[in-house]
Amino acid sequence: MAAQITSYAGLKAGVLAWLARPGDTLLDGRFDDFLLNCERRMYYGAATETPDHPLRSDPLRVPEMEAVDHAFALPSGTVAQPPDFLELIGAQLNAPSRPLQIVSQRTLDGYGARSVGGTRLIAVSGTAFRLLDAPAGGTATLRYYRRLGTPEGASVNAILAAYPDVYLYGCLTEAAIFTQGEAEAQRYLSLYNASVAGLNARTQRITASAVPVIRLRAGMLP
Repeated sequence: MAAQITSYAGLKAGVLAWLARPGDTLLDGRFDDFLLNCERRMYYGAATETPDHPLRSDPLRVPEMEAVDHAFALPSGTVAQPPDFLELIGAQLNAPSRPLQIVSQRTLDGYGARSVGGTRLIAVSGTAFRLLDAPAGGTATLRYYRRLGTPEGASVNAILAAYPDVYLYGCLTEAAIFTQGEAEAQRYLSLYNASVAGLNARTQRITASAVPVIRLRAGMLP
């Protein structure tokens, strides 16, 4: 039998079927809320700073979420982030070709207006990037994780296409929270977290990173 969770409609039907509530008009009408809450958990995580929180989740980071902007404009020392920005992976000035060192906002504050010589710095600051010693008016190549379009109608994003279990278990978790099914929420959350952990581990293997990398997310206040 062909897989059925390949579209927005298939995902909705799958969630109701897994809950043994097909035809339930209340859950059907609230499905978009489950979907949006699932994506919030998927992109940003939940209670990430509270290891013992019963509904804790790490954010999902897979290659399908990576984006590259080879001509990101730097008109000033503070630049708005791309609208779909989640997390900065790497940055490099284009002319002269030189890496931008990713630091925390607090580190950048410590320098004030002082120059740091040949090192160029970039920090995530709320919904903007802040730069030090990067030439204004130039461009940079940015690699970052981004949000994908939310599935709707006939549109399907790369996560739903490649990893439908993430959306399924995430939506089931949110539906169980809505219906106040604590045991069900925990069961589906454990399946969701297992899927995300496996995919994140795969991403680490693909990048072949030998040391932990601290990446800065949108809105982080280090």
